[in-house]
Amino acid sequence: MKARIITKIPERVLLFAIDNTVKAQLEDILNQMDIQSHTVSDCELGQDVGYLAGFHGFQEKKVSDITPPTSEGILCMCGMPSKRVDCLLKNLKEHQIDIPIKATVTATNQKWSFGALVEELNREHKAILKQQNSR
Repeated sequence: MKARIITKIPERVLLFAIDNTVKAQLEDILNQMDIQSHTVSDCELGQDVGYLAGFHGFQEKKVSDITPPTSEGILCMCGMPSKRVDCLLKNLKEHQIDIPIKATVTATNQKWSFGALVEELNREHKAILKQQNSR
């Protein structure tokens, strides 16, 4: 039997369009939980989500400028078991930190550009809000 080496995925949170006041509070919580954070800049929107998440096998791409999508705050969790996700969400709620859009990196979206992920999350968020408002 051949041994397989499984590369540990780092626990990391990708942040986009987060207000600086909220970001400072959020980073305090992430530091306490020993979770890495990375604020995605506009010039990184063309990079693969997997690369930004620190996943093995992804490399930096040379990308042209992308017009940043208008977005409310996005918190994208990477490499975190469900118990850690639950703990983070509980901490956010306890500290009254409201980030409108929360997501996790999946096997599918890790191959998307971060800009494409932001656009998809915004579409889903608008659809949910529309559905809630129609009740």
